[in-house]
Amino acid sequence: MGLYSMFDKEKMKYSENNEFTKLLYGRNQFQYSVDKIELPVGFIKYHKTNFSNYFKIKKSNFKGRKILETGCGPGKHAVVLSLMGANVTAVDLSLDNIQKGEKLKKFYNLSNLSFIQHDLMKPLDYKNKFDLISSHNWIQHTENPSTVLKNLVSGLKEGGRLYISTYHANTFRFFITQIARTMLKREYYELMYNLVKFHFPTGFKEFNNPDDICLENIFDDFFVPYCHTTTYDIVINDAKKLGLVPITEIPDLKQLYSLDNIPLRIGLEKKEYKDFTKRRFKFTKPVDEFAANLPFFISESIKLSKKTSKYLNKLDDAYINCSFCLGLYRIRAQTCKMDNPKEKHQILQQYLEATLLNSTKSISSIYDTAKMYE
Repeated sequence: MGLYSMFDKEKMKYSENNEFTKLLYGRNQFQYSVDKIELPVGFIKYHKTNFSNYFKIKKSNFKGRKILETGCGPGKHAVVLSLMGANVTAVDLSLDNIQKGEKLKKFYNLSNLSFIQHDLMKPLDYKNKFDLISSHNWIQHTENPSTVLKNLVSGLKEGGRLYISTYHANTFRFFITQIARTMLKREYYELMYNLVKFHFPTGFKEFNNPDDICLENIFDDFFVPYCHTTTYDIVINDAKKLGLVPITEIPDLKQLYSLDNIPLRIGLEKKEYKDFTKRRFKFTKPVDEFAANLPFFISESIKLSKKTSKYLNKLDDAYINCSFCLGLYRIRAQTCKMDNPKEKHQILQQYLEATLLNSTKSISSIYDTAKMYE
């Protein structure tokens, strides 16, 4: 099977009229995002610093800057940039999210913030180019991230800056994700949503990691139509072809496999215009977490993962596959603060071996219990 093959076969496309996209991002994914309307003080403070660090601009110097905030979701980051004094245009695919953003705008009485519904896989009509463009944690979920980047750079002034935050490959989070996405189908979504209550009856507080281990994270990793992980080398390679150069430090990630998750964040500056219509880009698909030349303990996990995936896909049972994948997520949740990658993979391997060795008994138990939550 290829990367995330179940989803590739279904050829799920994002669009503002796609009902699954509306369900996933417009309603369920961000349904609690603005219930309290007012953003936490800590959230505003953190993201002001984050934007300052990656645009390489003092917080006091955002005033009057023309900024495009892309994939804005319910508008929280757009509000932060507006509170910094920037003139912000916020863009999102989902009309539901745009409406939530308008509520935040009204609450904060912001005249320097406007919202547009648009699919950034298509060029935006740039009447005037932007000083800064923010792409915070969404481009990995588009059909082709390099196409989106080209569309964004087209709207950036020479000397303008682009901030990207996306998913870094080769962490335990996305090893788990790749296993799950080989055996999940879009039509399993509602079942999985209901089964979470069975597998995590007390929620996720016990894992003491609300930013990385939460309900939204399960569906963000397992069910979005596209989940394109990448590396700094890939992003910088594509950036150079777009006339961009890094302006922020690239971290040394030698111990990457010991991490549960780490974001890829980079600030870039547009040095020159380049005709990139015929250039070949690399940020077009997820990094294969099952690639060759990995440490032995990971190679063993790969072998067992492929065997287990093949077995469960042959059974082709929604309850079994969803329950198995929620078990995978529990392993990730329980090991998210472990520093030793070998220990993480040993626990994963024990789970995979148990599924294979005790398949008849364990699968039957999962099935009978899960049916109660239909």
